[in-house]
Amino acid sequence: MDGYIRVSRRMGREGPGYISPRVQREAIQRWADYRGVTIAAWHEDEDQSGGSQDRPGLRAAMARVQARETEGIACWRLNRFARNVAEALEDVKIIDAHGAHLAFIEEDIDPTGPFGRFILTILLAVATLELDNTKSGWQVAKARAIERGAKIGPTPYGYRRLQDGTLEVDEEEAEELRAAFMAASRDGVDAAVSRLKANVKGRTWTRFTVTRLLANRQYLGEVRYGDLVQRFDELALVSRSVWEAAQPTGAAKRRKPKATFPLSGLATCAACGGPLVGSRGGPDARRMYRCAASQTHRKTERCPAPVVTTAGTLETFVTDTLRAAWAHGGFAVGDAAPDVDKAEEALQEAEAELDAFIGDATAAGALRRLGRYEAALAARVDAVDTAQAALRDLAASTSSAVVVLPDELWETLTAEELGMVLRGGLADVRVSRGRGPLPGRVVVVPKGMDVETGVAVS
Repeated sequence: MDGYIRVSRRMGREGPGYISPRVQREAIQRWADYRGVTIAAWHEDEDQSGGSQDRPGLRAAMARVQARETEGIACWRLNRFARNVAEALEDVKIIDAHGAHLAFIEEDIDPTGPFGRFILTILLAVATLELDNTKSGWQVAKARAIERGAKIGPTPYGYRRLQDGTLEVDEEEAEELRAAFMAASRDGVDAAVSRLKANVKGRTWTRFTVTRLLANRQYLGEVRYGDLVQRFDELALVSRSVWEAAQPTGAAKRRKPKATFPLSGLATCAACGGPLVGSRGGPDARRMYRCAASQTHRKTERCPAPVVTTAGTLETFVTDTLRAAWAHGGFAVGDAAPDVDKAEEALQEAEAELDAFIGDATAAGALRRLGRYEAALAARVDAVDTAQAALRDLAASTSSAVVVLPDELWETLTAEELGMVLRGGLADVRVSRGRGPLPGRVVVVPKGMDVETGVAVS
């Protein structure tokens, strides 16, 4: 028989729940020795999800079965072979049709016969149901956290994070923040950069970082995570009209990071504070992260010590740190939220009307000549605020929740979902230039965890 090994798609290599190829190989070999079975060939799929049977190692093992070069496949556990009922049963039929065997060491079953195939179907269905329930619970936990105002991600300038993960206004920082918004609304982004550089020390203010700060809808009182949004009036630092006026004229919408670079825009350069962006370089098109301020086409100030680092190495280090912080596992799920579909639809309509009004330059010019533009804008802003307040009131009964990704979900994440998890779980990732080991050059701060002591801080 052939031995088949699969390890989950999880960036890192030594996190909790990670079962190494060596452990699986040794278990299969012990079973083979006990049963008098010769393992003719080994096939490994590393960083591969069990949600699909289209995996190089597995297909190679199946090809040997179909060519009758082996008498079967031995796996450490059923979930190493598959986590997809329909596709798994198709492969089982092929193995059975060629007179071969399929063995699962831990479960001690051979599902190539009628009864064994029935057991396999039941076990796969149960595993799929459990995984779906866990994933659904994780989504609910995120929603509950946002609904109670917990900030998932870094604490924005102008706020302090409380013990329960919610925010409160830092009045000293908020005063400078409002002044920067007013400067940008009157004289553009560069005026806000100059204001912050002159009055807020200890931070790196570039045109990029300030543009990103001005675009943060948190300052409208919105707490966001992906598509989840809640508004809290007490957290609004600027009005909607000031926020809109501060946005750069003709500014393009911020692009989402490429799925193949989950740290793009999240990790920052320690020298200038600018983001690291993903790219491919060299004859082998190697995945790399580079400081955005080092780009040759950049027209503004360049970084004095730009970072360039291998993507896979940095992603592994960062993911390992986050998983270590979440080693306790589990998460709390709040009570079911009330039906808010109608309130969400009303808010979306109000937002769309406001956006359309702001984007209509012809109508804006005509209304300004009539002296009615400010009143019309204020009416639409008030409509959005009213819709947001209604939605917030409907969700007020929601209880608290802590968002921690369960171990069994890591292997099911798509690359895009992995990027969302990292953004939700990390407060900061700063990378310094150099060739030394990453622990000496990278500062990774999981949300709510002191990395040096390993103690939860908020």
